[in-house]
Amino acid sequence: MQPADETYILYGVLFVFVFLGLLFNVAKRLGSSKNFPRSKDKKNK
Repeated sequence: MQPADETYILYGVLFVFVFLGLLFNVAKRLGSSKNFPRSKDKKNK
């Protein structure tokens, strides 16, 4: 017995959202370390 087509669509959408969330998190970490000063630097100056 195979699941309905809506099940595949639902899991596909969830996978896309999870993947984009992880990708955004990695991009945010990589970008923040290079382009923007950290909050600790602002407090020390």
